[in-house]
Amino acid sequence: MSWRNKKVLYVDLSTQTTEVKSHPDISEYIGGVALGAKLMLDLGNKDALVFSVGPLNGFFPYASKVSVLFKDSGGVQDTYLGGALSSRLRYAGLDALVLTGSSKKPVILDVMDEKVIFRDVDTDVGALGLPGKRSVLDLDEKSVVLDGYFESPENILHKVLIQKNLKSMVVTGSNTFEIEDKERYQEIYDVILNRSEDLTVEKGGNPSCVGCPLGCSKSKVGEKGGDSLVHSLVACEFASPIYSDASVVFACLNALGYGYTHEDIENLSKLVYDVLGELETL
Repeated sequence: MSWRNKKVLYVDLSTQTTEVKSHPDISEYIGGVALGAKLMLDLGNKDALVFSVGPLNGFFPYASKVSVLFKDSGGVQDTYLGGALSSRLRYAGLDALVLTGSSKKPVILDVMDEKVIFRDVDTDVGALGLPGKRSVLDLDEKSVVLDGYFESPENILHKVLIQKNLKSMVVTGSNTFEIEDKERYQEIYDVILNRSEDLTVEKGGNPSCVGCPLGCSKSKVGEKGGDSLVHSLVACEFASPIYSDASVVFACLNALGYGYTHEDIENLSKLVYDVLGELETL
């Protein structure tokens, strides 16, 4: 995989047009909240809704969230959803999905890797995408539900999707990736998976986020704010004891073939702070 190119799918709901762009010049914004905020800032678009993932999504345990950024009442909403959307975007070959504008009538987005089909609201959402490789975001009168269970914190995503006239979104990721150092990757993967006791939640019987076997009670309602490094990767905030450790992060990225340095990782928090501050002025 090319770690320098951040691949972004732009969807204009007003014109029902799409474009895929590669951004090699913003690789230091590793992913998640950092990448999403930088894309919003460069767009200068107040109505942009950005779903972004990090380099660990789909590859390492507890890297289970997707970052969702948008502006609401003048402020930047920095939120995170569980479910399977993060891995589906990763295996679609995308680092981010950016929605701008508003549809003239209610619409369903059917995203298959880099291709988008705009479908009428009477389409059977259950028949879209590929079973086992899709994630479904649904909007009803009161809430937004991802994969039949997961919700946005304080239901703040609901108003935005109503404004955009987006009824549902199905994302299917069908790509596969070659791990550069498979032996080292498996070693690190196993160590992290066995650190479940370090998470700040207890194991439960609830639906699990992708890449997490815990099924905790906290994942249903998502997250707001939090550790900028963890949420740039994008890992669960309850896995902060693992993914706030720069040496662990470096080992994970290195095993996947990313060329990030310890300095890149250590500088990321300031990048996030600065770009979010600039976004507030838009």
